[in-house]
Amino acid sequence: MLLTRLTLLLSAVLAVRAFVVNEGTTCTVYPESLTHFGKPVDDTPSILHAFELCGKNGSVILTEGAFHIDQVMNTTGLQNCDVELHGEMIWSTNVPYWLSHSYSVTYANLSTAWFFGGENVTFKGFGKGRFNGNGQVWYDENRNNSNQPGRPIAFTVLNAKNLWMDGVTWSQAQFWHSFISHSQNVTMSNIYMSSLSNSTWFTVNTDGTDMWNSKDISYYNWTVTGGDDCIAIKGNSTNVHAKNITCIHTHGMPVGSVGQLPGFPDYVENVLYEDVTLINSTNGAWVKAWQGQNKAVTTNGGSGGGGGGWAKNITWRNFHLQNVGTPISVTECVYGHDPSVCDTSEYQLSNLTWENITGTAHFDIIASIHCGAKVPCPGLKFIDVNIETWNTSLGKPSLPPLYLCANIMDQNSTGIPCNGFAPYNMPNVLYADHPDLQTTKTLNIVVPEAQRDNCLFPTPGLDGCYAGDPN
Repeated sequence: MLLTRLTLLLSAVLAVRAFVVNEGTTCTVYPESLTHFGKPVDDTPSILHAFELCGKNGSVILTEGAFHIDQVMNTTGLQNCDVELHGEMIWSTNVPYWLSHSYSVTYANLSTAWFFGGENVTFKGFGKGRFNGNGQVWYDENRNNSNQPGRPIAFTVLNAKNLWMDGVTWSQAQFWHSFISHSQNVTMSNIYMSSLSNSTWFTVNTDGTDMWNSKDISYYNWTVTGGDDCIAIKGNSTNVHAKNITCIHTHGMPVGSVGQLPGFPDYVENVLYEDVTLINSTNGAWVKAWQGQNKAVTTNGGSGGGGGGWAKNITWRNFHLQNVGTPISVTECVYGHDPSVCDTSEYQLSNLTWENITGTAHFDIIASIHCGAKVPCPGLKFIDVNIETWNTSLGKPSLPPLYLCANIMDQNSTGIPCNGFAPYNMPNVLYADHPDLQTTKTLNIVVPEAQRDNCLFPTPGLDGCYAGDPN
């Protein structure tokens, strides 16, 4: 009886294009390898066909098993569509193809492997659906360079309204794990992301997610292990809530970068990060803006600076930090570091609040706040900030904690002591062996040798570090 049912099912499947079973408004996709004796076959045509048939007022179900993705996908314009992923989507390692075919996302000359969007859409992974980007080939090919053109973002939400994504896992992302662009009322919950390198090259630019030109966005219950920002809020983003987030080996929870392009102002308003744990991360709760003059070449791989705009009503609340490089920071020269232009930013920051920030800092710099000289920051508040150095927490020698400040309005009433001056060209990421940390030229401190031995950016595969162990 079972054999008969399977035979009928197979016959029905083969009667339809590729391996899609269309039953009314429901399209069920099976891996093509099932009809090729387990041999990997490109499943992209089947998946795209399912969305064509059932992407409006229907359901697309990707069953258990491995789906091989060898081509770019654009599944935008969905309407009243429910998507289920029960198996694993595995992107090919054909680097030349992706470099030449990935879709432009417009922002920063970046691109993506998959555009996904529409109105009234759900995407459920049930805790087992997985995106596998085969990222190691990209980490090795990229060789620690930044923002390589054509290197694809794994998954981009574009032109979406009322979208809920839940229970999906990302592993070994090609570039950023995800990106939200020109969308409204998007929630991504119960998300797990992990990208690690097993070679000498780092997982550069494996952000958990970035958002741009979007509003009413929520991130709930995330765990991210990667080599860049955990959740980053970029220009023209409003009403953002991130709650119950754990980030390991990331660049923390920034607003930015913002103010990059002349003539294209960036506005950010009403952002709340709360209940966040950061482990062995280079940065904590921070803002990164560009300098006020455009430079043709920057440390971020392209031109930038000179963009206007403002960010206001931003709150980082209930953060627990474990061995974080720079727990709290504001920079308005994030990628330039040219002394002739670095303090020229006109990007206005105001009403920023850090509340209940506890834990340990890898270095003795607890905060470095440098607002632009042309646009001093009003309304900065630090409430219940209690951070000690990692060495102090271990009972080892440590320099006194530093709170570096510059161009803060009403500086003496902010809630932190401001016992040092924040340089305009402060490195936005303090690496363990950064030369400025071993001299008195920039920071006017000398970092104890014991504090340079860390897991912030460990040798890939170093025992203990990737497991979240700060020792």
